[in-house]
Amino acid sequence: MNLSAAELAAQTPSTDGRVLRGAKTRTAIVEALFELFKQGIYAPTTKQIAEQAQTSVRSIFQHFEDMETLYADLVAVQTVRLTPLVESLTADGPLEQRLAELQAQRGQIFELVSPARHALATRPNNSQLITERLNDLSAQLRDQVLSQFAVELSVADTQSAADSVEMLDLLWSFESWDRLRNMQHLSIEEAGRSLCAATLRVLP
Repeated sequence: MNLSAAELAAQTPSTDGRVLRGAKTRTAIVEALFELFKQGIYAPTTKQIAEQAQTSVRSIFQHFEDMETLYADLVAVQTVRLTPLVESLTADGPLEQRLAELQAQRGQIFELVSPARHALATRPNNSQLITERLNDLSAQLRDQVLSQFAVELSVADTQSAADSVEMLDLLWSFESWDRLRNMQHLSIEEAGRSLCAATLRVLP
């Protein structure tokens, strides 16, 4: 089970009330940022964050050195929440089963990360830490595509397999999902179905 900073602090016998309150406030600030993103407020002011967290602007900078530190915490929390979803995928069974499991997993992951990804895209510069976390997730998802369709890719010649890998990685990326959902206005089910149909055309 994933615990927040406040919950972890509460389980520590030596934790005094002030530390516990600080952990709860820090968690509330990060959750407030998540909530504002869900509302479509991708570049919230510190005043908006403070109001959403029911705290003060001063409190934000007591807990976070700067806004970059706050965004880094948000990405770290999201990484913890994503880990069970990323690790839930299996590469067993017939193609139809593997494709259905990939469709379900990517739908969950991309719907979860969508608000924060949109918000981060509006920032002129992200920290190296944030960039690395995003790149790590992309690399994990790419590796999963390779595993999910290893059987089909193994029967193709080297060039065909390489081309198919790049197309499959693109198809099952956040960018493709985001376009289907937010530019072409497909439902989650429709977006997943479109990606599955395209995958069957791309596979050797």
